[in-house]
Amino acid sequence: MYTIGQLSKKTGVTVRTLDYYDEIDLLKPAAATEGGHRLYGDQEVMRLEQILALKYLGFSLEKIQFILREPPPSWETALTEQLLMVDEEKKRLDDLQRSLQGILYSIQIEKQVNWPLIFGVMQMFQQGEREAIKVLDRYMSREQQEKMLSVNMDQQKLDRWVALIYEIRENIHERPDSPIAQKLAERWMEGTYEMFGHDDEFLGNAWNAIKEESNGVMFYPMTKEVVDFITEAIKEKERKAGESNA
Repeated sequence: MYTIGQLSKKTGVTVRTLDYYDEIDLLKPAAATEGGHRLYGDQEVMRLEQILALKYLGFSLEKIQFILREPPPSWETALTEQLLMVDEEKKRLDDLQRSLQGILYSIQIEKQVNWPLIFGVMQMFQQGEREAIKVLDRYMSREQQEKMLSVNMDQQKLDRWVALIYEIRENIHERPDSPIAQKLAERWMEGTYEMFGHDDEFLGNAWNAIKEESNGVMFYPMTKEVVDFITEAIKEKERKAGESNA
């Protein structure tokens, strides 16, 4: 048998917590000494380990009491429900991460806190992927949408894209045939091919969607000015290539 102090040392659970578990009838002692000191046996130690395991899995104390009172099938039901809840929370955290990343990039690109833009980005992520699909339905097939929405760039590539778009914005008034505009267009094309491959139909549809939606936040930071700059610089590059091949 263990005193409450010994049980605390054995399990790492504080005496105060064990007192509380006793108070709410979650973990009662097996017996008490003549002096009133609580004693816990192996069965209580096992129950405490079950409590700790369920707490680790995210269950509330109220839910743990229910699970431990019920027959074994309740564990399966409870764990299934908890798994669904964890999946939902994971999705919420993924959405939150993307929202935070989008807001961070907006500040890095704008070099200021643009609240209307931030609220727009937040609203877009709150609406979720379903709203994005409704927009993309106007421009491309579901297969192409999946290709666009499943792009998963690492942090280094994301940072490169942000830096490139910032550089484009810094040089937005350069002529399309200027060396810097041509170099920026070349970097844009290289990055696009690296991300999506040389799928001309997909790239054409994706670019059309970006152009048509450039006044909103769905494709931010691809604003109308950035889209027009890239479009004109690429046209000039293609014109020069045509002349040299003539």
